[in-house]
Amino acid sequence: MDETLTDQQARPRQLTAEQLAVVQHNVSSPAKVIAVAGAGKTTTLISRIEFLLEQGVDAAEIGVFMFNKSAQEEFSERLTQHLQQVGQRRAPSVMTFHGFGLKLCRRLEQQAWLPNAKLLTDDFSLVKLVREALNRLVRNGEKVTLQDEKDWLEDVLLFIDQVKASAQPAMAVFDSLGWSKERRFFPALYDVLEDLRKRNNVRFFADLLADPYQLLLDLDAEEQHQVQGFVPNFRYLLIDEFQDINPCQYELLKMLYPAPCQWMIVGDVQQCIYEWRGASPEIMANQFDRDFAGVKTYPLSTSFRFGHTIGLMASSVISENDPDALVLGEGKQTEVSFARAPKTGKALLGELKAWLESGRALNESAVLVRLYSDMVPVQLALMHKGVPYQLHGDSPLLENRQIRMLMAYLAVIAGALEKPDLFFRRDDVDFLLTVPSLGGSVAQRNTLIQQARQSPHLLPQIIETMADQAEGWRAKKLYERADWLRSLSIYRSDPGQGLAHTLEKLGIYRYFESTSNKDIQTQEKIATCEAFIAYVRGVGGDAASVLTQLAQLTEKQADDAHGIHLMTIHKSKGLEFDLVLLSGLQEGRFPYYDEDLSAIDKQAASQMASERRLFYVAITRAKQKLVLLETPTPDDTKKMQRGDIPRAALKNLALSRFVFEAQPYAVSKVMQLWPKGSSEDPIDTEKGSLFQRYLSRVANSPNLVFRHQMSDNNKGLQSGDKVRHDQFGQGVVVRQESNGKRMIFVDFGEAGLKRFNPQHTQLVKLSSRT
Repeated sequence: MDETLTDQQARPRQLTAEQLAVVQHNVSSPAKVIAVAGAGKTTTLISRIEFLLEQGVDAAEIGVFMFNKSAQEEFSERLTQHLQQVGQRRAPSVMTFHGFGLKLCRRLEQQAWLPNAKLLTDDFSLVKLVREALNRLVRNGEKVTLQDEKDWLEDVLLFIDQVKASAQPAMAVFDSLGWSKERRFFPALYDVLEDLRKRNNVRFFADLLADPYQLLLDLDAEEQHQVQGFVPNFRYLLIDEFQDINPCQYELLKMLYPAPCQWMIVGDVQQCIYEWRGASPEIMANQFDRDFAGVKTYPLSTSFRFGHTIGLMASSVISENDPDALVLGEGKQTEVSFARAPKTGKALLGELKAWLESGRALNESAVLVRLYSDMVPVQLALMHKGVPYQLHGDSPLLENRQIRMLMAYLAVIAGALEKPDLFFRRDDVDFLLTVPSLGGSVAQRNTLIQQARQSPHLLPQIIETMADQAEGWRAKKLYERADWLRSLSIYRSDPGQGLAHTLEKLGIYRYFESTSNKDIQTQEKIATCEAFIAYVRGVGGDAASVLTQLAQLTEKQADDAHGIHLMTIHKSKGLEFDLVLLSGLQEGRFPYYDEDLSAIDKQAASQMASERRLFYVAITRAKQKLVLLETPTPDDTKKMQRGDIPRAALKNLALSRFVFEAQPYAVSKVMQLWPKGSSEDPIDTEKGSLFQRYLSRVANSPNLVFRHQMSDNNKGLQSGDKVRHDQFGQGVVVRQESNGKRMIFVDFGEAGLKRFNPQHTQLVKLSSRT
């Protein structure tokens, strides 16, 4: 499953020419290695270290950085084993950034540059400190409109990490994130939290790098030189997964290891999917080349994980971000197909049945999703049929807050106010008082919750008591809520309808909008609710029987090491599976957007590029088979057969634009013709030039002809269209003259406004303004 574990078996012992060039890079200049998914980075890095040792470099002068503990341990084991086989006694230091930061903090404490502080590694300690900081903030007069901690705690923890990763002030980070105004207190809360943390002399993981970085910023050059004496004297740095580095990590290492220390960075900007937690792909893409003189760039463009089908599809997709990107698939052939049933659950079960019948195991397969709500029908289908699964990174289905809320109302429909044992859990009563929130103080709500847990049958009266103390519109809504709870049992034989009416009557979706940080969070909560209600309606039966069935499914389902893997695409990074099934491939959900402004707005374009990288990572997890769990409409199928990539009115599409960008039909045609060696029949695709470039890089590739449907790219360009020029890069069409030579004006940002004669200039149209 993990690439680092299978690397030795999957990669050839003999290094490729690209790998050898990296290994033999001279020892006097920095290098950037762009490694596609499955390119054998581990083998290449180990061989590079062996090369340095053979050149007489002391192992103590080499520092290797990894981004997580498991990668560090696996790489260290592989490295030590290999060096022993070739007679090298010593291995260089292999560390995580946090491990490096911990040792640095301890040295700085010993030398009195930093105050002594205790490292706290549990989440509860940070949450406890956040609560204390919030109380102080409120006492100081800060207005906090979000009353329920569950509505903001996860966001504030993410914000803390974002600030410490960014090397910027808290307010600047908040402004750049574009978060909701209800979270405007986050920067002030961060400042109070930092004051409390330092007073209590504690550090959390993020502080192991943030504290030394802030210290170095305040020192002069001579003092910085003294601090450099507290870290290992590395002359060579090798940094893996460099696309995921954040500004704090990068700037700290730059200050500690300036020239003549030589850096070799390894990664792939197109696999940067952690920007939401502070990663900055711009550092690898451009900043490293500006900060270090004479950087030599090396490609590792060949993947040994998958075959040409995935290679062509991945190249086609990611070329929308980087026209020069190429991913060559030199592994065994990979089969790609669409769902064979319109409903996700049924299609998934059919694919798994076929997989098992072919003699394969469930734990060789994985379902990947962009959004959590897309996992709801997947889990329910597997639970319903008793198919074992392993859930990675998310809480079990019936622990989800939206589903627990619906189960609480489902229990009321079944009669739980009179028979409390019908509640899935007794504390589900809490959701009846908190979603939507009843208002009032925290202490008052806690008192009401305790009363309701002890005597659920008094719940309507408890709400009416609050209504008696309220006035106007709020009192009216509370009385209506109490009446609604009393009347819910009329839906006992139609619980799906009862849940739908509850969501509407109580304004729960409006409550999600008012308490969520971003639109994507609101839509996720709504989609989760809709998926659960669809399941309730699908199984039929009365409310009590649905609850019984869910309880039985929960008892049967346990995390099974022999089951299929379920995870978000973010969690799949660094892993590989024989069978990958992608769910949730609908335009507007993946890529996710409320309104597509990527053709005219720089931030929206950046977000679209980030979503595309996520899709690229997803399809490159597959080794032998990739299934897109969608059934294309007849219109979608026609577009794919023509090789079209829709660039307008995308909201009307049923299928994600990324599927069209992958050109599955054109790729399938290429693979059908490959054994023949040549064909005079043109293949319909907008990516003909890219495919020709791919085939030119592969030995024994066929001689094929492509119908370049965008050959006349300058024809019909309109204001707002995004284009690419070989010399000036990407730009946006400002206008085109309506008479004469119809000259085109393009804004290339830093390169300025340029004027072109369309008869003598090739502008490649990347996307339309709509």
